[in-house]
Amino acid sequence: MILIFSYNRPEFLRKVIEDCPVKPYVIDDGSDFDPMPFARLSYFHKLEHKGREQFYLNWQYAFEICKQSDEDFFLFIPDDFLNVNHSKIKHIYDTLQGRYAYNLLNDARPQIWTPIKHHDVEVAGVPSERVSYADCGYFTNRETLQAINFTQDDISVSRFDRSENSSGVGWSQSRRFHKKFVPMYIPKKSLCFHGAHESMMHKELRKKQPLISR
Repeated sequence: MILIFSYNRPEFLRKVIEDCPVKPYVIDDGSDFDPMPFARLSYFHKLEHKGREQFYLNWQYAFEICKQSDEDFFLFIPDDFLNVNHSKIKHIYDTLQGRYAYNLLNDARPQIWTPIKHHDVEVAGVPSERVSYADCGYFTNRETLQAINFTQDDISVSRFDRSENSSGVGWSQSRRFHKKFVPMYIPKKSLCFHGAHESMMHKELRKKQPLISR
């Protein structure tokens, strides 16, 4: 199952959907564009706009879809992760056993959110790193989501007293995965492309900390 988080990027969204090997679910945060062209290409769920402060609710919505399904494979991607390497993702999923969260993007960020020190590993023959985080663009399996009860923690509104703070979803998920002994990985070479375009959610943060795929 592929779930795409979308907001006001119809051109990017179409590219991401067209690259998917199966019909994906789109969790849309109340975009302004007409959803009808995408309804034929995806299972399009247009929600009320929540923005950064309540992005966690869209993740809970996505987790509920996962829980109600019979699927074992779950790929979560934002609508600006382009050229996703679905064949390599499938290879890793087919090979890797047990709990895990495998990020698509390698943006060379340092250790964050949990005490795991980054170190090189090989995952299903793919050069990778064990890292301290999972950040909103990753794939995993049912066993892993069962470990966190298919739930997303609420994010306190006080987090957003600082305008540059992120949504908190990656932070909260990483901490929960760590507590449940879920290893988190990134590839040495990104499994998608992300450029220096403007962020729809984290405009100030991305000026200071751009997400550029390696």
